[in-house]
Amino acid sequence: MSAVAPTRRRGVLGGLVVIAAGVPFLLQPMGVPNAPSYLFITLGAAFTAAYFRGNRQYVYLVPAAVLGAFGIGLLLPSWITIRPDAVAPVFLGALAAGLFAVFILAPARRWVLIPAAAVAIVAIAEPLTGSTVLPPQVRPYFVPLVMIAVGVYLLVESQG
Repeated sequence: MSAVAPTRRRGVLGGLVVIAAGVPFLLQPMGVPNAPSYLFITLGAAFTAAYFRGNRQYVYLVPAAVLGAFGIGLLLPSWITIRPDAVAPVFLGALAAGLFAVFILAPARRWVLIPAAAVAIVAIAEPLTGSTVLPPQVRPYFVPLVMIAVGVYLLVESQG
């Protein structure tokens, strides 16, 4: 009698990402406030499921935390009352927390503390000091550049 190896399902991450992309488009006609922002939450959830379902691949953990935190940061003002001047620092704080969560789950990979610290400093500097850390012409580029840098790092990072 031969043992039959269980078949492993393929395309799990791909399927979850496609489902995640559909959710905000389902929520929008239902009248959910900021429905497009749920795309980041659902993409983060897809990568989280892929991370915990598989062999805890680091390349799934980082997008899980970054996309989920990005979505939470975008949606917090619609979930709870936040002063208008605190929306940006709260968003950045959520993103910094997501990056820090990566370190908590994979402490051997300390590089993520660099973007986490940079985002956290920008998040708390203005409320604490009353002055901006970033020049106004740089502010719109800060978060996208941090995310691009994290993505580039994942592309070149060794599996080790």
